[in-house]
Amino acid sequence: MTIRKIPLARLDELPAGTTRKFSFERNGRNVPAFVANFHGKYVAYVNQCVHLPISLDLDDNDFFTCDGKFFVCKTHGSVYDPAAGQCIGGQGQGKLLERLPLVIEDGVIYLDADE
Repeated sequence: MTIRKIPLARLDELPAGTTRKFSFERNGRNVPAFVANFHGKYVAYVNQCVHLPISLDLDDNDFFTCDGKFFVCKTHGSVYDPAAGQCIGGQGQGKLLERLPLVIEDGVIYLDADE
């Protein structure tokens, strides 16, 4: 298996409290995902609610709650811990978003994607 890096954003393009959507191919399928800067830590997850297979953001690239402390599914109101991806409130409680591996090199955030 070959590992490839997909550039997602420059660090200066993703300030704290912001997100950026992207997609990648896995097993011939396009997978929607997002990367977030949560208090200076960068995390990436597949953009799919753990309760039903729908996007968390309703296609507006806004994943955080109003106070910026959590991710929220805009359809069901389920709340997720951004650092762990775990649903901590609402439907799907205890389940995890699928976390994606990131690498930061030379000021760029990359997804490590299996080819």
